[in-house]
Amino acid sequence: DLGKDMRNLYSFRMDSSIIPALKGAGFSVVSIANNHVGDWGREAYADTLMRLKENEISYTGGGINANEVETPVIIEKYGIKIGYLGFSDVGPVWMKATEDQAGILLASNPRFDEIIQNASKQVDHLIISFHFGDEYKTKHNTRQEYLAHKAIDAGAKIVIGHHPHVIEDIEVYKNGFIAYSLGNFIFDQGFSTNTMEGMLLEMKLNKLGEITIKKNIVKLNKFFQPDKVIIGKEEKIIFKK
Repeated sequence: DLGKDMRNLYSFRMDSSIIPALKGAGFSVVSIANNHVGDWGREAYADTLMRLKENEISYTGGGINANEVETPVIIEKYGIKIGYLGFSDVGPVWMKATEDQAGILLASNPRFDEIIQNASKQVDHLIISFHFGDEYKTKHNTRQEYLAHKAIDAGAKIVIGHHPHVIEDIEVYKNGFIAYSLGNFIFDQGFSTNTMEGMLLEMKLNKLGEITIKKNIVKLNKFFQPDKVIIGKEEKIIFKK
């Protein structure tokens, strides 16, 4: 209900009354670094941040200024501190956060390594969310691999990707785990089987950094809602030395 349409090819917004439903569904952290956050301008974006805060949903990948976007969200459970950072590699560049302006954290930030290193020092394990990749491709590209590997080299434990709208491959790199794209969860793209499903990645992470996963597959119904979950087999991740 705020801002103005910036006249992009697709300009997305949603009813703000939906946000409490996210809280009720169990969402505690969301990434707001993506190519559509500027569709209705900075005023609408700042309003989104405020409404998430009002509903006690933490956000990463964006914020009210550059300092906030570079600060990890930290959640402590069972004596383990988990940190979250988010980056967008597909813009919009004009929505970059500045010292006095709300915006997002770009993967092209020249302080990329430093930001991740600083965050990793504050937690036991750091999870990084990337909005990156090519739409509708089921295999990650070289840019995704470069950024994911670079993030793990700088201190990330887990990298989670989105933007392609389809599920992509996973990778174990050194002592880190990468899921290049989780695909769609709620989205109205009924033109293919791949866009009508997503990966609900279930992960268990202990203080030693051992990870077990389940690659659960979510099927969307004709209303583009997650309707069926195919439970995956539990797998222990074997890290490369």
